[in-house]
Amino acid sequence: MALVTAQAVAAESAPVTPPIDPFDYSYCGGKPVYPVVGYNFGTACGPRNQLALGRRGSLMWSFPSPDNKTPLHRGKRLLGTEELKRLSLLAEVAQLADPTIVLGGPVIYDLGIDFQGRAYKRLHTTFTDGYTPANELLRAMLALVPDPPTLPACTEAAPDFNPSVVPSERRSDKHTAAKTDAYADR
Repeated sequence: MALVTAQAVAAESAPVTPPIDPFDYSYCGGKPVYPVVGYNFGTACGPRNQLALGRRGSLMWSFPSPDNKTPLHRGKRLLGTEELKRLSLLAEVAQLADPTIVLGGPVIYDLGIDFQGRAYKRLHTTFTDGYTPANELLRAMLALVPDPPTLPACTEAAPDFNPSVVPSERRSDKHTAAKTDAYADR
C-alpha cells in the first residue's frame, strides 16, 4: 500500500489549466482567436480579389470573373493549427514592420491587419517578387487557397490605384498620374 501525502491529494484535486499557446492572442468561448487579416488586390484592368483570415481561423476568398459581375472562385476553409501559427507569425511581423511602399509592380493591394487590443495596420502597396513582410504574408495566404486569383495582364500602367473600386473607375481615374508623381518625390 502506497503512502499518500496530503500534498499529493491536493495536487490531484486541483484543477489543471492547460498551457496557453503563445500564438493564441485571446480566447472567445473556449476557442483561440487569431488576427484578422484582409487583402483587396488586383491589376489595373482586373476585378478586385479578396482574401481574408478570420478571427476564428477561417481563410476566405472571393476571386470574381474578369467582367467583375459573376463569382468565379469563392470559398472558405478552416485552417489547421500549424497553418494558423505560421500566418499569425507572418501577420505579426507585417503588423510591426515599417510600411514599405514599392511602386511598379502589376498587382496593387490594400492590406489590413487587426490584432485584438493593438493599433490597426493598413497598407496600400504593390505586390512584387521582392521580400517585404506584407508580400510574404500574401504569398503564404495564397498558397493555402486552391483557386487562382483573377489577375489579367494590363497594357495600362496605374502604379497607384485603389483595388477596392471597379476596373472602369480605376482606368478613368484622372488623379492617377498626380498620385504617381506624389509618390515619386518620396
